[in-house]
Amino acid sequence: MRKKRKRSRHLILTAVLLLLGTTLAASEAGAAQRNVLYDKASTYPRILRLAHNGFANGRILTSIEGWSGKDGIGIIHQSTDGGRTFQRLSTIKDPEAANGRGICCGAFYELPQDVGSLEEGTLLWADTVGFNAPDAQRRTQLRLWASEDRGRSWSFVSTIATSPTSDPIWEPELEVAKDGSLVAFYSDESDKSHHDQKLVQVRSTDGVHWGGYRETVVNEQWSVRPGMASSLRLPDGTYLLAYEVCNNDPGHLCSVYTRTSADGWNYGDPHDLGTLVRTPDGKYARHTPTISWSPGPGQHGTVLLMSEILVKKDGSYAPGNGNTVLGNDHRGAGNWYEMPAPVPVDKPDNKQCKNFSPSIVASRDGRSATEVTTDLDGKVCKTYYGTGPLTPR
Repeated sequence: MRKKRKRSRHLILTAVLLLLGTTLAASEAGAAQRNVLYDKASTYPRILRLAHNGFANGRILTSIEGWSGKDGIGIIHQSTDGGRTFQRLSTIKDPEAANGRGICCGAFYELPQDVGSLEEGTLLWADTVGFNAPDAQRRTQLRLWASEDRGRSWSFVSTIATSPTSDPIWEPELEVAKDGSLVAFYSDESDKSHHDQKLVQVRSTDGVHWGGYRETVVNEQWSVRPGMASSLRLPDGTYLLAYEVCNNDPGHLCSVYTRTSADGWNYGDPHDLGTLVRTPDGKYARHTPTISWSPGPGQHGTVLLMSEILVKKDGSYAPGNGNTVLGNDHRGAGNWYEMPAPVPVDKPDNKQCKNFSPSIVASRDGRSATEVTTDLDGKVCKTYYGTGPLTPR
C-alpha cells in the first residue's frame, strides 16, 4: 500500500509539475493582455531590454513623457519579470521643458559600446523641448541625458541640436555607427524656405560635441515630409532605418519606408525616398514607425515594425488596423507579414494618442514580445503595455 501511495503521489506531483511547466511556457509565450503602465496623460512610449549591463541584462525598461503641473518630465519604468509587471524607476526633470515650454518625442537607447567617457551600458534619453515658447523666444532643442545606474538617476549631457529659427526640430533617434560615433537622426522643420520638413542627422564622438549635419531623406517637393526615424543595427552589422514620408502619396498618407547603411552614417542618396513597407496583399504601414530586432519567428531572426495605422491597398483601414506587428525575416528586404500586436488599440485614425508611436521589444527567445503604446481613456491619453506571442497570421 505504501508503494502505491508513493507512486500515486509521484504521479500527481509529476502531473502538477507538467501543468505548471505548461502554464509557465504559456506565460512566457504571453497571451496578449492590456495593462496600464502610467495612469495619467503621457506620450511617445519607448521600450528596451538591457543587453550591456551584466547582471541586469534581460530587464525591460520603458520611457514615456508626461507632465507635473506645467513641467514636462520623462518617466522611466522597469520590469524584472519579463514584462508582466512594471514599477516606476525614475523621473527626468528637464528645466528647458518647465513652465509649459513643451516636451515631446523622446528617444531611449542603451549604448552597445563606449562613446567618449560614456561607458557601454549607459542609458541615453533624448527629448524635444521648447516648442511651446513664445515665437520671439522659440528655439526648439534636442537634449541628451544619461544614466550610469540602469535608469535610476539621470544627468544632462549635451544639446544635440538647436533650431536656427522659430520653426521646430523634432523626434530624435540614436544609434552608434560602425566608426564608434553616436549618431542622432531628427525631423527638421527649420528650412521652411526649401522644405516643410526633412530628415537629417548629426554625430558625436563623445556625446557632448555634435557636428556633421547632413540631410538623410529630403524631397524636391516642398510639402513632402520625411521624418520620425527609427534605427536598428542588424546582427550582420548593417543598419536599417525606418521612417514615414508624408504628402507624397495622398492615397497612403505618411507611409513607412526603409533604407540600409553599411556603416550607420551613409544611407545613400537623400533624395531617394527609400523602399516602401508592404505586405504581399498590398497592405501599407502608416505613421510613427519604430523597429526592433527579434530572434524569431524567422529562422534567422526577424525585424519587427510597429506603426500607428495599417491600411489596405486602396488606402482604407485594414482589418488589423491597431492590432498588428509587421515582421520581416530578410533584414528588411522584400515583403512584410502580419502578426497580432500585444496591445490592441481600437480603430486608430491619426487623431493623436490612439496607437501613436508604439514600441516593442522581443523576448530573448523570439517567441513573444512586449509592447508599449498609447490610447484614450475618456479624454486622457494613457500608456498601456502587454505581452503576446509573435505568431504570423
